[in-house]
Amino acid sequence: MISADLHLHTCYSHDCATQLKDVVRRCREAGLDCVAVTDHNTIAGALRLRDSGEFRVIVGEEISTGEGEMLGLFLTEAIPRGLTALDTIERVQAQGGLTCIPHPLGRRPFFSSGEMGFRCDGRFKPAPGLKHANKLLTEDVLARVDMLEAINSRTPFSSTWDAMRRLVEVCGLPATAGSDAHSAQEIGHARVVMDDFHDAQSFLAAIRDGQVSGSRSSHLVHFQSIRARLRRRACSD
Repeated sequence: MISADLHLHTCYSHDCATQLKDVVRRCREAGLDCVAVTDHNTIAGALRLRDSGEFRVIVGEEISTGEGEMLGLFLTEAIPRGLTALDTIERVQAQGGLTCIPHPLGRRPFFSSGEMGFRCDGRFKPAPGLKHANKLLTEDVLARVDMLEAINSRTPFSSTWDAMRRLVEVCGLPATAGSDAHSAQEIGHARVVMDDFHDAQSFLAAIRDGQVSGSRSSHLVHFQSIRARLRRRACSD
């Protein structure tokens, strides 16, 4: 079994100052075996860290689609920003990668008792409230996306955490967990304990039986992101 944080950022993101060496140090401190580096609209940092051989890295990207942010994992080429969600999914999957909707219910309170939707003819039909929370939560996108993030440590409200877990259950999609770290100390706040894997498809099979866990990061971490954005510094690695 391995422990993986499947959503984190480095200094290659515009709102993060964490150097690659600090990512490695914190991953080891947190007892992680693997991480998905998912910088905003680039895979440069993920490739550099993976190729260094210092830690096991899934090359990912947090892609700004026309409808919202989507994670691409197991990428060999960066996906351009601004495409539709369906075009983004197609481009990720064309290179053998996997897609995931991060923080699917946003950062606001969302109550798990609310209507989620229903399954019909093998497809999940989301309730209007879901589409209001996230424009990616449409029937067509949910029919094609590979995974949903059930735990995101930067989502501040416990009600939204409960709702994200319920959303994953009713959609029937595999659950992931990520710290969404924009600072070194956040890394490992969320993780999946799962069977080991060797490629994207064995990862997808393993994560279906994985166990997600995590804790909420302090709301103060968002000020660190603002500070990193204002005091933009180049990566020294």
